[in-house]
Amino acid sequence: MPDAFTERRRFPRTTVAAGHELRLPLQMTVQLLDISSSGVLVAAPQPLETGTSATIRAQLGGEPVLMEVEVERVAPDGAPGRPAGRYRLGSRVLKVDEAGRRTVQKFLRDGSA
Repeated sequence: MPDAFTERRRFPRTTVAAGHELRLPLQMTVQLLDISSSGVLVAAPQPLETGTSATIRAQLGGEPVLMEVEVERVAPDGAPGRPAGRYRLGSRVLKVDEAGRRTVQKFLRDGSA
């Protein structure tokens, strides 16, 4: 009986023992549902674990805002009219620069018009 598998790799590989973790940066488009000076709620195509840190880039009132957040709550997005298989991610703002903070405050004061 011939070999079921013929190794064709140019360089040998070794199996890695359990206990090692690999983290890859992830980029996805989310929908900003609401915002406050201390948090954001987004609808996302996939869940993230609570405690995950992320960077959100948004346009508020025509001005760019960049903020670092930490996911605190994850729930299926069962809102009517939204596609199935989406998730609501409630996140706490960890860091935003002064220009971004002013933009968020102006947006909150003036409304989402």
